[in-house]
Amino acid sequence: MRISTSWAQQSAVNSILEQQSRLQQTQMQLSTGKKMLTPSDDPAAAARIIDLNQSIKQTEQYQGNIDTARQRLSLQGGVLQNAVDVLHRIKELGVQGLNDTNSQSDRINIAVEMESLNEHLVSLANTKNANGEYLFSGFKSATQPFGKNTAGSGYAYAGDLKQRTVQIGENRQISDGDLGVSVFGTPTNSLPAAGSNANIFEAIDRFATDLRGDRPNSASLDDISSALDKMLTVEAANGVRLNALDNQEGLNADFVLNTKTVLSTTEDLDYAEAISKFNLQTVSLQAAQQAFTQVKKLSLFNYL
Repeated sequence: MRISTSWAQQSAVNSILEQQSRLQQTQMQLSTGKKMLTPSDDPAAAARIIDLNQSIKQTEQYQGNIDTARQRLSLQGGVLQNAVDVLHRIKELGVQGLNDTNSQSDRINIAVEMESLNEHLVSLANTKNANGEYLFSGFKSATQPFGKNTAGSGYAYAGDLKQRTVQIGENRQISDGDLGVSVFGTPTNSLPAAGSNANIFEAIDRFATDLRGDRPNSASLDDISSALDKMLTVEAANGVRLNALDNQEGLNADFVLNTKTVLSTTEDLDYAEAISKFNLQTVSLQAAQQAFTQVKKLSLFNYL
């Protein structure tokens, strides 16, 4: 079999070009720090990298949701604690007002303080967060939840009955607040009789009205005590949700860390191995180039 000089030279050139391509590939890997430069390098690994990145982004969004929910629940917790303190004081005033040693003037003074505290309680129920959203209006966060009727006695609730929830994990949601009617009771738009367990604002107004008329009813004190117990229950549940956020945040952080470790193993370059490979490819290319140079010198005419 006879091999032409041109074919031998072209074969040598092709070998050098292939060596250069491999060396350039390794050089690009070293400069980017990635094993794969294009998805075609390893389609299966490329698909896995996309899934891992998506999981990390999704979990980081859950972490953002946790921060938002924590802000709302922390603010609500402060409001509830303030409201509980107010109700404790109103309950003290109620016990004092029921004492038969009080004159009508004394009871009117007690009613004045009780009404003032009730106004403060209503303002707490209408608290806004930093974004200007009402805490206790449900999905109607732009609407003030509670207000006093202009046509008569009693209060009205303008929020809705849908409790807001946020996703804090792949399979976990949590409410980021409570409805106003769940915390302060449902208004009847009137001044109900004592002992009806009505909305707390209406119950306090009922008690104050009876004190002004010098005919306080112990049933009103029962209404206030019931409202206080309900608010303490809501406050405890609020703390439970804050603890749940902390626990889920830790789980999410662990998941992100583990996923990033897997991602790094899948896509990050082993620099020690790559540098060794680069050095070997450099030597191979230099050897191929030197061999080609020597072969080019071999010609029959050099010996004639």
